Amino acid sequence: MKILYSARTDTGVVRKENQDAYGLNPDKGLFIVCDGMGGGAAGDFASKCAVDVMLKSYDKLDDIQIKNIIGGKFSHMDVEILRPIALIMLANRMLYNLTLKYPKLAGMGTTVVATRFEADKGLLHIYHSGDSRLYKIRAGVIELLTKDHSKVNELIDEGKMREEDIKAVEMQSMITRALGTGSTIKVDYKAIPVKPGDYYVMCSDGLNSEIDDNIIKDVVDMHKNDINVVTKELIAAANNAGGRDNTTVLALRAVEDNSFYNPTRDYVFSPVTVTEEASFQSSSEDKFLTKSNFKPAVPKSAREKNFFTSYFFIGFLVALAVGCAVFFMSYSQENKKDTKELHEITGTVSGVSLDVRAPVDDQIALISKAEDKISKMEIIRKIVNESDTFTSPLSNVQVTIEGDGTVIFASFSSQEPLKIELPKGFYTMTMKYAGYKTLDNKSYNLVDSLDLNLELSGELQQKTVIMLPEKTEE
Repeated sequence: MKILYSARTDTGVVRKENQDAYGLNPDKGLFIVCDGMGGGAAGDFASKCAVDVMLKSYDKLDDIQIKNIIGGKFSHMDVEILRPIALIMLANRMLYNLTLKYPKLAGMGTTVVATRFEADKGLLHIYHSGDSRLYKIRAGVIELLTKDHSKVNELIDEGKMREEDIKAVEMQSMITRALGTGSTIKVDYKAIPVKPGDYYVMCSDGLNSEIDDNIIKDVVDMHKNDINVVTKELIAAANNAGGRDNTTVLALRAVEDNSFYNPTRDYVFSPVTVTEEASFQSSSEDKFLTKSNFKPAVPKSAREKNFFTSYFFIGFLVALAVGCAVFFMSYSQENKKDTKELHEITGTVSGVSLDVRAPVDDQIALISKAEDKISKMEIIRKIVNESDTFTSPLSNVQVTIEGDGTVIFASFSSQEPLKIELPKGFYTMTMKYAGYKTLDNKSYNLVDSLDLNLELSGELQQKTVIMLPEKTEE
């Protein structure tokens, strides 16, 4: 049995840049799809860098290095099964280290779904982190083999949301795992037996967010004899449905070639999540990356230094500071005692401690029963002025903060206030929760977003945001 393959990536209809990437090493049976995030060059760089590190590291890793990177908990597993997991961990480490070296890349990341076909055992090994997917189409039936690492799926697992509600929520694309966003990464692994005639579709979420799974199946079934047409038509279908995101499709087709293979019957196919990473593992990753001398083409915009941090400007500031020091030394000791450093006056912290709340049930009932707008306004004003008494924390509100049109913070509220540190400046904050809208405490109107003006201070700015049911607008 052998694997035929075809891969395509497309920018889509709406976006101007393509932040997806894919990688192929057919000789090793390795196939990779990555979906970058972080905006513009950063997302594009993240996905391509991850693919590059994984492909170039495949043959360089020896068995000992793989074991050191993975750690002892999974030492009982075959080293070739662990190899792609080590590759993903290396890619994560590379991206994370680059965000530390180049602050302008902060916030970039990429999802990954990778497969390795083991021909002699008829197995497909699956590695996954994020919301890029792998489907199997066998005998006219489609099956999703990966589970999105997303906030929506977390809520479903906790019983707080139904699967049929996914399409209706705004946060369906908010992922909980991505390479480059942290010093470590969780990787899901499992293996499945392959049969001749199977089709496997690896894709970024630009495909499944635009077309239903059954359409993917229908396209594969219609063009199954030409795998190149399959990838072409799947991307066309996504673009015809809106094309709001980049779309990457990597299709695999298992065909009989009369070669011998021994299907494994005693293999454990249950999913395994590699989560632990001790300091020696991170050190092993750094040593390997340093020794391999990877030199990714970091975007020019990230490498450009601010004039104000250049040696010339810093030297000028030093000279100016020395001159000012000499000048101020002529002041009397009494004047010096009255002088305060700037940070003593303004503080060194900029950000917000955000407390998202909603009226308790009896207050919502009072608002609903109000006879006129004036009565309703008085109840709302009382709720705002005495929020500690008449409201309670609202969990799982999607909080997004943008600066200059770029998302720089995204998370969910909980019972405790969100501690958000941001540089001083002007921001737009948006909160989304099914059936609720944000109350503007000044106008008492329900709005889609609020403005934030953050200044340096001695502590985070305390901000309470109250959300009301949309029906209160009626």
